[in-house]
Amino acid sequence: MNPLEVYKKLPGKNCGRCPAKTCMSFAVQFSGKMVPASDCPELDSQARSEIGAMLFAPGDWKERRLQELFDEISGLNFALIAEGIGATIKDDGLKIHYMGKDIAVTRSGFSADLNIWDKLLVLMYVKTAGSKPLTGKWVAFRELKDGFIRSESFHEACELSLARMFEENPAGFIQRLSGLGAKESPGFSAKYSHVVCPLPKIPFLVLLWPGDEEFGPDCKVLFDSTVTEYIDVEALLYLGIAFVRAL
Repeated sequence: MNPLEVYKKLPGKNCGRCPAKTCMSFAVQFSGKMVPASDCPELDSQARSEIGAMLFAPGDWKERRLQELFDEISGLNFALIAEGIGATIKDDGLKIHYMGKDIAVTRSGFSADLNIWDKLLVLMYVKTAGSKPLTGKWVAFRELKDGFIRSESFHEACELSLARMFEENPAGFIQRLSGLGAKESPGFSAKYSHVVCPLPKIPFLVLLWPGDEEFGPDCKVLFDSTVTEYIDVEALLYLGIAFVRAL
């Protein structure tokens, strides 16, 4: 089930009344069977039935893609790529720090019970096998190669969701960021600025501004300019959504 097909059935209001907070995030979480259709308060009965039927469509592209990725990494020399992607060798596999936790991945499975989206993201990161040194130059999603076409989706699914979570409980949100390994990074105009690495060589610079009488809270997420050496923009969109889910 493709999340974009689910998204087309949603009202697109980003009302914030469901657990996912935005329609794009809801589409991804529904596709991953993390939320039921009934969690969207804006769906009418017909639309609810239509997206509910998608759960029972023959075949699951995610499972097929997962197996394809395992096949694709089977020929990699883990010892050669480990340092470049910030991983270490563990037995016959790799140990990678993902969303604040160490996980082990082999050519056929994972040590941890991960959501299938998380498995796909980790395997895509391993398959790309980037090794370019980080530059320390921060760029927005829209500035990345092929990023402009997905920038609005990233803003809705990730940045708006983070801003709403921050608004609901600022202190708790900062605490949860720290729980994922985020470190304060001074020198930016935002009230709060933290760097956190969902994957070892993919730092997120999370900039947060509290709301005031005129404007609501805001969030911007920036990336090291090398990010597309480690993951493509489509996967980066889903990594942002997985980051929201982890928080």
